[in-house]
Amino acid sequence: MWTLEERPEVRVEVASEEALAAAQNRALDAEMLRAQLERLGGTAYRLGALTLKCEGAVFAAASMLNAVRRRAVEGLRALQESPVARVVGDAGAVAERLWGAEAAGVGVETPRLHLLVRTAEQLDAALGVGADSITLDYLDLYGLKPSVERVREAGIAVRVATPRVLKPGEEKIVEFLLRLGCALLVRPAGLLHHLAGLAGAPALTGDFSLNAANAVSARLLLEQKLERITPTHDLNADQVATLAREVGAHRVEAVAYQHLPVFHTEHCVFARFLSTGKSFEDCGRPCERHRVELRDVGRRAHPVLADVGCRNTVFGAEAQEASGHLEAWLAAGIGHYRLEFAHESGEEVREVSEAFRLALRGTITGKQLAHRLRRAAPQGTTEGSLFVPANYLTLPILQ
Repeated sequence: MWTLEERPEVRVEVASEEALAAAQNRALDAEMLRAQLERLGGTAYRLGALTLKCEGAVFAAASMLNAVRRRAVEGLRALQESPVARVVGDAGAVAERLWGAEAAGVGVETPRLHLLVRTAEQLDAALGVGADSITLDYLDLYGLKPSVERVREAGIAVRVATPRVLKPGEEKIVEFLLRLGCALLVRPAGLLHHLAGLAGAPALTGDFSLNAANAVSARLLLEQKLERITPTHDLNADQVATLAREVGAHRVEAVAYQHLPVFHTEHCVFARFLSTGKSFEDCGRPCERHRVELRDVGRRAHPVLADVGCRNTVFGAEAQEASGHLEAWLAAGIGHYRLEFAHESGEEVREVSEAFRLALRGTITGKQLAHRLRRAAPQGTTEGSLFVPANYLTLPILQ
Protein backbone atom coordinates (compact mmCIF):
# COMPACT_ATOMS: atom_id res chain seq x y z
CA MET A 1 0.00 0.00 0.00
CA TRP A 2 1.58 3.27 -1.19
CA THR A 3 0.22 6.58 0.17
CA LEU A 4 1.37 10.15 -0.44
CA GLU A 5 2.41 11.68 2.87
CA GLU A 6 0.95 15.14 2.17
CA ARG A 7 -2.13 13.85 0.32
CA PRO A 8 -3.34 10.67 2.07
CA GLU A 9 -6.30 10.43 -0.28
CA VAL A 10 -3.86 9.54 -3.10
CA ARG A 11 -3.27 5.84 -2.43
CA VAL A 12 -2.47 2.82 -4.57
CA GLU A 13 -2.27 -0.87 -3.70
CA VAL A 14 -0.08 -3.29 -5.66
CA ALA A 15 0.71 -7.00 -5.24
CA SER A 16 3.41 -9.27 -6.58
CA GLU A 17 2.42 -11.61 -9.38
CA GLU A 18 3.80 -14.60 -7.49
CA ALA A 19 3.33 -15.72 -3.90
CA LEU A 20 6.29 -15.34 -1.55
CA ALA A 21 8.29 -18.49 -0.78
CA ALA A 22 9.71 -19.57 2.55
CA ALA A 23 13.17 -18.12 3.20
CA GLN A 24 16.11 -20.56 2.88
CA ASN A 25 18.84 -18.04 3.76
CA ARG A 26 18.07 -14.32 4.34
CA ALA A 27 14.46 -13.54 5.17
CA LEU A 28 12.72 -10.35 4.01
CA ASP A 29 13.12 -7.56 6.54
CA ALA A 30 12.59 -3.76 6.67
CA GLU A 31 16.21 -2.97 5.78
CA MET A 32 16.14 -5.10 2.63
CA LEU A 33 12.70 -3.81 1.67
CA ARG A 34 13.78 -0.17 1.99
CA ALA A 35 16.92 -0.79 -0.04
CA GLN A 36 14.80 -1.91 -3.01
CA LEU A 37 11.80 0.42 -2.70
CA GLU A 38 13.69 3.70 -2.16
CA ARG A 39 15.24 3.51 -5.63
CA LEU A 40 13.00 6.30 -6.88
CA GLY A 41 15.53 8.37 -8.80
CA GLY A 42 14.07 9.98 -11.90
CA THR A 43 10.60 10.12 -10.34
CA ALA A 44 8.80 12.82 -8.36
CA TYR A 45 8.78 10.69 -5.22
CA ARG A 46 11.00 9.77 -2.31
CA LEU A 47 10.40 7.02 0.23
CA GLY A 48 9.32 8.25 3.64
CA ALA A 49 8.04 6.07 6.46
CA LEU A 50 7.96 2.32 5.81
CA THR A 51 6.01 -0.26 7.79
CA LEU A 52 6.49 -4.02 7.26
CA LYS A 53 3.99 -6.58 8.50
CA CYS A 54 5.27 -10.10 7.97
CA GLU A 55 4.19 -13.52 9.25
CA GLY A 56 7.02 -16.03 9.32
CA ALA A 57 10.31 -15.95 7.39
CA VAL A 58 9.67 -15.29 3.69
CA PHE A 59 11.86 -14.55 0.70
CA ALA A 60 11.28 -11.86 -1.95
CA ALA A 61 13.57 -11.56 -4.98
CA ALA A 62 14.98 -8.12 -5.77
CA SER A 63 13.47 -8.28 -9.27
CA MET A 64 10.02 -8.87 -7.76
CA LEU A 65 10.36 -5.87 -5.42
CA ASN A 66 11.59 -3.66 -8.28
CA ALA A 67 8.55 -4.61 -10.37
CA VAL A 68 6.24 -3.79 -7.45
CA ARG A 69 7.95 -0.40 -7.01
CA ARG A 70 7.58 0.51 -10.69
CA ARG A 71 3.88 -0.40 -10.72
CA ALA A 72 3.29 1.65 -7.56
CA VAL A 73 4.95 4.73 -9.07
CA GLU A 74 2.87 4.38 -12.26
CA GLY A 75 -0.30 4.10 -10.17
CA LEU A 76 0.47 7.18 -8.06
CA ARG A 77 1.32 9.22 -11.14
CA ALA A 78 -1.91 8.22 -12.88
CA LEU A 79 -3.99 9.22 -9.84
CA GLN A 80 -2.31 12.62 -9.58
CA GLU A 81 -2.75 13.36 -13.27
CA SER A 82 -6.47 12.56 -13.21
CA PRO A 83 -8.58 15.74 -12.76
CA VAL A 84 -10.67 15.77 -9.61
CA ALA A 85 -13.87 17.82 -9.42
CA ARG A 86 -13.91 19.99 -6.30
CA VAL A 87 -16.48 22.45 -4.99
CA VAL A 88 -14.41 25.39 -3.78
CA GLY A 89 -17.23 27.53 -2.44
CA ASP A 90 -20.64 28.94 -3.19
CA ALA A 91 -20.78 32.69 -3.84
CA GLY A 92 -23.91 33.14 -1.75
CA ALA A 93 -22.40 31.22 1.16
CA VAL A 94 -19.24 33.32 1.01
CA ALA A 95 -21.24 36.55 1.06
CA GLU A 96 -23.35 35.39 3.98
CA ARG A 97 -20.28 34.34 5.95
CA LEU A 98 -18.44 37.63 5.35
CA TRP A 99 -21.24 40.17 5.49
CA GLY A 100 -24.26 38.49 6.99
CA ALA A 101 -27.34 37.05 5.33
CA GLU A 102 -28.73 40.46 4.42
CA ALA A 103 -25.72 41.28 2.16
CA ALA A 104 -26.00 38.37 -0.25
CA GLY A 105 -27.78 39.41 -3.41
CA VAL A 106 -28.33 43.02 -2.27
CA GLY A 107 -28.26 45.40 -5.21
CA VAL A 108 -29.35 48.89 -6.19
CA GLU A 109 -32.91 49.26 -7.47
CA THR A 110 -32.13 52.03 -9.97
CA PRO A 111 -28.72 52.02 -11.70
CA ARG A 112 -26.70 55.14 -10.93
CA LEU A 113 -24.26 56.88 -13.22
CA HIS A 114 -21.04 58.44 -11.89
CA LEU A 115 -18.87 60.59 -14.18
CA LEU A 116 -15.17 61.34 -13.65
CA VAL A 117 -13.94 64.46 -15.48
CA ARG A 118 -10.53 66.08 -15.73
CA THR A 119 -11.12 69.41 -17.50
CA ALA A 120 -13.45 72.39 -17.24
CA GLU A 121 -14.89 71.56 -20.69
CA GLN A 122 -15.72 68.03 -19.56
CA LEU A 123 -17.33 69.38 -16.39
CA ASP A 124 -19.53 71.73 -18.41
CA ALA A 125 -20.79 68.75 -20.40
CA ALA A 126 -21.19 66.48 -17.36
CA LEU A 127 -23.42 69.00 -15.58
CA GLY A 128 -26.02 68.63 -18.30
CA VAL A 129 -26.33 64.85 -18.73
CA GLY A 130 -28.23 63.89 -15.59
CA ALA A 131 -25.44 62.11 -13.74
CA ASP A 132 -25.96 60.93 -10.17
CA SER A 133 -22.51 62.16 -9.16
CA ILE A 134 -19.50 63.90 -10.68
CA THR A 135 -15.92 63.14 -9.61
CA LEU A 136 -13.31 65.84 -10.20
CA ASP A 137 -9.82 64.58 -11.02
CA TYR A 138 -8.05 67.90 -11.56
CA LEU A 139 -4.39 68.76 -11.97
CA ASP A 140 -4.73 72.13 -10.27
CA LEU A 141 -5.96 71.77 -6.67
CA TYR A 142 -6.87 75.41 -6.46
CA GLY A 143 -9.29 75.09 -9.33
CA LEU A 144 -11.21 72.47 -7.39
CA LYS A 145 -13.15 74.62 -4.96
CA PRO A 146 -15.16 76.63 -7.53
CA SER A 147 -15.83 73.46 -9.51
CA VAL A 148 -17.06 71.68 -6.38
CA GLU A 149 -19.44 74.57 -5.77
CA ARG A 150 -20.71 74.44 -9.35
CA VAL A 151 -21.58 70.76 -9.02
CA ARG A 152 -23.35 71.36 -5.70
CA GLU A 153 -25.34 74.26 -7.12
CA ALA A 154 -26.52 71.93 -9.89
CA GLY A 155 -27.92 69.57 -7.23
CA ILE A 156 -25.49 66.76 -8.11
CA ALA A 157 -23.40 64.80 -5.61
CA VAL A 158 -19.71 65.69 -5.94
CA ARG A 159 -16.50 63.77 -5.22
CA VAL A 160 -12.84 64.62 -5.60
CA ALA A 161 -10.25 62.06 -6.71
CA THR A 162 -7.05 61.91 -4.68
CA PRO A 163 -3.63 61.64 -6.35
CA ARG A 164 -2.50 58.10 -7.21
CA VAL A 165 0.59 58.49 -5.02
CA LEU A 166 1.17 60.55 -1.88
CA LYS A 167 4.65 60.81 -0.44
CA PRO A 168 5.94 62.16 2.89
CA GLY A 169 5.89 65.94 2.76
CA GLU A 170 2.66 66.08 0.73
CA GLU A 171 0.34 66.12 3.73
CA LYS A 172 -0.95 69.58 2.79
CA ILE A 173 -2.65 68.03 -0.24
CA VAL A 174 -4.74 65.85 2.08
CA GLU A 175 -5.54 68.82 4.31
CA PHE A 176 -6.74 70.80 1.29
CA LEU A 177 -8.94 67.96 0.05
CA LEU A 178 -10.54 67.56 3.48
CA ARG A 179 -11.32 71.28 3.65
CA LEU A 180 -13.45 70.90 0.50
CA GLY A 181 -15.96 69.01 2.64
CA CYS A 182 -16.98 66.55 -0.11
CA ALA A 183 -16.69 62.82 -0.72
CA LEU A 184 -13.36 61.40 -1.88
CA LEU A 185 -12.34 58.74 -4.40
CA VAL A 186 -9.36 57.23 -2.55
CA ARG A 187 -6.45 55.76 -4.48
CA PRO A 188 -3.43 55.12 -2.18
CA ALA A 189 -3.80 52.50 0.56
CA GLY A 190 -1.80 54.64 2.99
CA LEU A 191 -4.23 57.53 2.57
CA LEU A 192 -7.18 55.21 3.14
CA HIS A 193 -5.61 54.01 6.38
CA HIS A 194 -5.13 57.65 7.46
CA LEU A 195 -8.68 58.73 6.57
CA ALA A 196 -10.25 55.68 8.22
CA GLY A 197 -8.75 56.81 11.52
CA LEU A 198 -10.11 60.35 11.32
CA ALA A 199 -13.19 61.40 13.25
CA GLY A 200 -15.73 62.95 10.91
CA ALA A 201 -14.02 61.72 7.74
CA PRO A 202 -15.97 62.34 4.49
CA ALA A 203 -17.71 59.61 2.50
CA LEU A 204 -15.06 57.41 0.89
CA THR A 205 -15.05 55.26 -2.25
CA GLY A 206 -12.05 53.03 -2.93
CA ASP A 207 -10.54 53.14 -6.41
CA PHE A 208 -9.17 50.20 -8.43
CA SER A 209 -5.61 50.82 -7.20
CA LEU A 210 -6.52 49.41 -3.77
CA ASN A 211 -6.61 45.99 -5.52
CA ALA A 212 -9.93 44.54 -4.37
CA ALA A 213 -9.60 41.24 -6.25
CA ASN A 214 -11.79 38.93 -4.15
CA ALA A 215 -14.21 38.86 -1.23
CA VAL A 216 -11.41 38.68 1.34
CA SER A 217 -9.47 41.74 0.13
CA ALA A 218 -12.72 43.65 -0.48
CA ARG A 219 -13.82 42.94 3.09
CA LEU A 220 -10.55 44.25 4.54
CA LEU A 221 -10.90 47.46 2.52
CA LEU A 222 -14.60 48.04 3.14
CA GLU A 223 -14.01 47.70 6.87
CA GLN A 224 -11.93 50.89 6.65
CA LYS A 225 -15.03 53.10 6.31
CA LEU A 226 -15.40 52.70 2.53
CA GLU A 227 -18.95 52.98 1.22
CA ARG A 228 -18.06 51.26 -2.05
CA ILE A 229 -15.07 49.65 -3.70
CA THR A 230 -13.95 49.64 -7.33
CA PRO A 231 -12.76 46.17 -8.41
CA THR A 232 -9.15 45.90 -9.49
CA HIS A 233 -8.57 46.00 -13.25
CA ASP A 234 -7.01 42.53 -12.99
CA LEU A 235 -10.54 41.05 -12.95
CA ASN A 236 -12.44 40.22 -16.11
CA ALA A 237 -16.13 41.11 -16.42
CA ASP A 238 -17.34 37.75 -15.10
CA GLN A 239 -15.10 38.05 -12.04
CA VAL A 240 -16.43 41.56 -11.38
CA ALA A 241 -19.97 40.15 -11.31
CA THR A 242 -18.86 37.33 -9.00
CA LEU A 243 -17.23 39.80 -6.61
CA ALA A 244 -20.44 41.83 -6.54
CA ARG A 245 -22.49 38.78 -5.63
CA GLU A 246 -20.03 37.82 -2.89
CA VAL A 247 -19.69 41.17 -1.11
CA GLY A 248 -23.08 42.71 -1.86
CA ALA A 249 -23.61 44.45 -5.18
CA HIS A 250 -24.45 47.78 -3.51
CA ARG A 251 -20.82 47.90 -2.29
CA VAL A 252 -19.35 47.71 -5.81
CA GLU A 253 -18.78 50.59 -8.24
CA ALA A 254 -17.84 49.20 -11.63
CA VAL A 255 -15.93 51.24 -14.21
CA ALA A 256 -17.89 50.80 -17.45
CA TYR A 257 -15.92 53.26 -19.61
CA GLN A 258 -12.34 54.43 -19.22
CA HIS A 259 -8.91 54.74 -20.77
CA LEU A 260 -7.02 52.09 -18.85
CA PRO A 261 -4.09 53.61 -16.88
CA VAL A 262 -1.09 51.62 -18.06
CA PHE A 263 1.92 53.53 -16.72
CA HIS A 264 2.58 55.92 -13.81
CA THR A 265 5.91 57.68 -13.38
CA GLU A 266 7.71 60.43 -11.46
CA HIS A 267 9.17 61.66 -14.78
CA CYS A 268 7.26 64.66 -16.15
CA VAL A 269 6.96 64.53 -19.93
CA PHE A 270 5.55 68.07 -19.98
CA ALA A 271 8.54 69.61 -18.22
CA ARG A 272 11.02 67.53 -20.23
CA PHE A 273 9.80 68.42 -23.71
CA LEU A 274 7.83 71.65 -23.29
CA SER A 275 10.03 73.55 -20.86
CA THR A 276 13.62 74.47 -20.06
CA GLY A 277 12.96 74.13 -16.33
CA LYS A 278 13.65 71.18 -14.07
CA SER A 279 10.73 71.28 -11.62
CA PHE A 280 7.39 72.94 -10.95
CA GLU A 281 9.32 75.92 -9.57
CA ASP A 282 10.79 76.92 -12.95
CA CYS A 283 9.03 74.84 -15.64
CA GLY A 284 6.24 77.35 -16.22
CA ARG A 285 3.66 74.57 -15.76
CA PRO A 286 3.15 73.67 -19.45
CA CYS A 287 0.82 70.87 -18.27
CA GLU A 288 -1.86 73.52 -17.70
CA ARG A 289 -1.73 74.77 -21.29
CA HIS A 290 -0.79 71.79 -23.47
CA ARG A 291 -2.23 68.37 -24.23
CA VAL A 292 0.34 65.58 -24.60
CA GLU A 293 -0.02 62.11 -26.13
CA LEU A 294 2.54 59.35 -26.72
CA ARG A 295 2.25 57.82 -30.18
CA ASP A 296 3.25 54.15 -30.53
CA VAL A 297 4.48 52.25 -33.60
CA GLY A 298 0.87 51.56 -34.57
CA ARG A 299 0.18 55.31 -34.64
CA ARG A 300 -2.12 55.07 -31.62
CA ALA A 301 -2.01 58.18 -29.42
CA HIS A 302 -1.95 57.40 -25.68
CA PRO A 303 -3.08 60.31 -23.45
CA VAL A 304 -0.60 61.60 -20.85
CA LEU A 305 -1.95 63.44 -17.82
CA ALA A 306 -0.07 65.09 -14.96
CA ASP A 307 -1.17 65.24 -11.32
CA VAL A 308 -0.59 67.77 -8.56
CA GLY A 309 2.66 66.04 -7.60
CA CYS A 310 4.05 66.51 -11.15
CA ARG A 311 3.77 62.76 -11.73
CA ASN A 312 2.50 61.52 -15.11
CA THR A 313 0.04 58.76 -15.97
CA VAL A 314 -0.09 57.26 -19.46
CA PHE A 315 -3.51 55.94 -20.48
CA GLY A 316 -4.51 53.47 -23.17
CA ALA A 317 -5.46 55.01 -26.50
CA GLU A 318 -8.73 53.12 -26.97
CA ALA A 319 -11.54 53.47 -24.45
CA GLN A 320 -12.25 50.24 -22.55
CA GLU A 321 -16.00 49.78 -22.29
CA ALA A 322 -18.39 47.20 -20.82
CA SER A 323 -21.32 47.22 -23.23
CA GLY A 324 -21.01 43.46 -23.82
CA HIS A 325 -21.23 42.75 -20.08
CA LEU A 326 -23.72 45.36 -18.89
CA GLU A 327 -26.62 42.89 -18.86
CA ALA A 328 -24.66 40.40 -16.71
CA TRP A 329 -23.56 43.15 -14.32
CA LEU A 330 -27.12 44.38 -13.91
CA ALA A 331 -28.27 40.79 -13.30
CA ALA A 332 -25.62 40.51 -10.58
CA GLY A 333 -27.19 43.53 -8.89
CA ILE A 334 -24.47 46.08 -9.67
CA GLY A 335 -26.09 49.50 -9.62
CA HIS A 336 -23.16 51.93 -9.55
CA TYR A 337 -21.37 52.58 -12.86
CA ARG A 338 -18.50 55.00 -13.40
CA LEU A 339 -17.42 56.58 -16.68
CA GLU A 340 -13.91 58.06 -16.71
CA PHE A 341 -12.78 60.54 -19.34
CA ALA A 342 -9.22 61.43 -20.40
CA HIS A 343 -8.87 63.62 -23.52
CA GLU A 344 -12.53 63.49 -24.55
CA SER A 345 -14.11 66.75 -25.65
CA GLY A 346 -17.26 68.08 -24.05
CA GLU A 347 -19.36 66.75 -26.91
CA GLU A 348 -17.80 63.29 -26.59
CA VAL A 349 -18.53 63.33 -22.86
CA ARG A 350 -22.18 64.10 -23.61
CA GLU A 351 -22.47 61.36 -26.25
CA VAL A 352 -20.86 58.65 -24.11
CA SER A 353 -22.82 59.60 -20.99
CA GLU A 354 -26.14 59.78 -22.83
CA ALA A 355 -25.52 56.36 -24.42
CA PHE A 356 -24.89 54.76 -21.03
CA ARG A 357 -27.85 56.54 -19.48
CA LEU A 358 -30.15 55.04 -22.11
CA ALA A 359 -28.57 51.59 -21.80
CA LEU A 360 -28.96 51.54 -18.00
CA ARG A 361 -32.62 52.48 -18.42
CA GLY A 362 -33.08 49.63 -20.89
CA THR A 363 -33.93 52.01 -23.74
CA ILE A 364 -31.13 50.70 -25.97
CA THR A 365 -29.44 47.29 -26.14
CA GLY A 366 -25.83 46.44 -25.41
CA LYS A 367 -25.09 46.19 -29.13
CA GLN A 368 -26.60 49.62 -29.74
CA LEU A 369 -24.54 50.99 -26.86
CA ALA A 370 -21.35 49.51 -28.32
CA HIS A 371 -22.12 51.09 -31.70
CA ARG A 372 -22.64 54.51 -30.13
CA LEU A 373 -19.45 54.26 -28.10
CA ARG A 374 -17.36 53.31 -31.13
CA ARG A 375 -18.55 56.49 -32.84
CA ALA A 376 -18.09 58.73 -29.78
CA ALA A 377 -14.74 57.53 -28.41
CA PRO A 378 -11.83 59.57 -29.85
CA GLN A 379 -9.78 56.52 -30.89
CA GLY A 380 -12.33 53.73 -30.82
CA THR A 381 -13.11 51.21 -28.11
CA THR A 382 -11.86 47.89 -26.77
CA GLU A 383 -13.09 45.20 -24.39
CA GLY A 384 -9.64 45.22 -22.82
CA SER A 385 -9.19 43.57 -19.45
CA LEU A 386 -12.93 42.86 -19.22
CA PHE A 387 -12.61 40.10 -21.85
CA VAL A 388 -13.78 36.74 -20.49
CA PRO A 389 -11.77 33.84 -22.00
CA ALA A 390 -13.55 30.56 -22.67
CA ASN A 391 -13.12 28.06 -19.82
CA TYR A 392 -10.91 30.54 -17.94
CA LEU A 393 -11.77 28.83 -14.64
CA THR A 394 -10.30 25.51 -15.83
CA LEU A 395 -6.72 24.90 -14.76
CA PRO A 396 -4.69 22.88 -17.29
CA ILE A 397 -2.62 19.93 -16.11
CA LEU A 398 1.06 20.53 -16.86
CA GLN A 399 2.78 17.33 -17.97
